[in-house]
Amino acid sequence: MRLIYVSVAFLVVAGCAHEQPKTESPPPAVAEAPPAPQPPPAPAPAPDEAAELERFLSDPIAHFAFDKADLTQEDRQRLQGLAALLKKVPDARIQIAGNCDERGTEEYNLQLGSRRAAVAKEYLANLGIDAQRIETISYGKERPVDPAHDERAWALNRRDDGQVLVATSSAR
Repeated sequence: MRLIYVSVAFLVVAGCAHEQPKTESPPPAVAEAPPAPQPPPAPAPAPDEAAELERFLSDPIAHFAFDKADLTQEDRQRLQGLAALLKKVPDARIQIAGNCDERGTEEYNLQLGSRRAAVAKEYLANLGIDAQRIETISYGKERPVDPAHDERAWALNRRDDGQVLVATSSAR
């Protein structure tokens, strides 16, 4: 009889040890971490802002008195407008060219033209425009806008001109 009890006990234990088939539940979904936020790209200048800068620089930036490199109040206002445009087109680079009238030697007028371009560049830098964005050049008396030989023509020729060198955005 003991054998029967042992056999029954064995079957009970063996039956309990037998695992029932498990239905596996899918592993819990692992939520992916959202991508790290990227800084927004620098806004590309609107095409009309770059064109507005080109139009602005189609007129002289400043005019000067004879033998002077001083900015007038009107020149400062014009340069403030230029600075505002340069801030709207942050990758624009410009060139400022200093010009003189025909009086004086070529060497003297090249130096005076250089001073005139430098004063405009310095004023823009003081308004927050990176000086690295502004090149200067002097043409002295070589590029008159009016070839006449009178005070009216000379006044027109004593000027700073501007030119856009680069006005495209790397974010485009």
